[in-house]
Amino acid sequence: MTNVRAKKNINLADELRTGHYHGVFIDDTGSPGLSTPGLHRQRKTWIAVVVPPHLVADLMDQLPDALALLSELGLTDPEFHFADIWAGKGEYKKLDLRQRLAIFRCMSEIFVTCQFKVFVQTFDPENAAVVRGQANWPEGLGPLKCSNHEDLALIFLLSRVHAHLKEGNATACVIVDEGRLKSGSAIIAPQLAPTFHAGGILFANSRLVRLIQLADFAAYILNRWQLLRVKDRLNELDKTLLRIISPTTECFINVSSLEIQNLAIITSLPQGMIQ
Repeated sequence: MTNVRAKKNINLADELRTGHYHGVFIDDTGSPGLSTPGLHRQRKTWIAVVVPPHLVADLMDQLPDALALLSELGLTDPEFHFADIWAGKGEYKKLDLRQRLAIFRCMSEIFVTCQFKVFVQTFDPENAAVVRGQANWPEGLGPLKCSNHEDLALIFLLSRVHAHLKEGNATACVIVDEGRLKSGSAIIAPQLAPTFHAGGILFANSRLVRLIQLADFAAYILNRWQLLRVKDRLNELDKTLLRIISPTTECFINVSSLEIQNLAIITSLPQGMIQ
């Protein structure tokens, strides 16, 4: 049985700091309504960043320290929201382009040095309909519905991560950026335990669980890659960004599998994951 209930984020932070669990941090991306050649206007992509247990606690301390440095530059209560950083919006209009690019460079170096594993899943209404038509799908996973292509993408992403962790006999705390569910909510699916700690998929505000901002970075650069890939001509700033973020490509485990072409992905779903 799968249900939804509240879980206090302070307890989650304590569990992550023990060093016993991987951290899995999930965010979404896409450009809804934007007409881009080769990209569906309603595509939805979910990104998961898997952080090894021995790095979680240190990063939980280091990310706020980095944000404190931004405060010293005059930013008020900053967060690493990379769409705003790139565009120089909000508090980031206080920084010049050189400073904003330095943030991208720093985060890229963190990803490469820490060797995070990043998993990706994209669906749009059309390829989701093809997948649904090739199997007798259950209703979904708790409030996540297989009939909704955005939810289906998240379900498949969770499946990818679950399979990866289970193969290594690992356990993880799984945290999704709030939006689909309110911060403090959790989907409790006993069939996902012990690979997902307590069978939980937790939803949290990125100010409460700062490491979600790692997933924001991964989501932003993937979306940027997708947009630049179909751009007629790259300007010098585009090329500079690509040089900065290109080393992170080694972290992305399954980007080549974004297009759903056959039923192979369906067979990777852990038995009993969806009820």
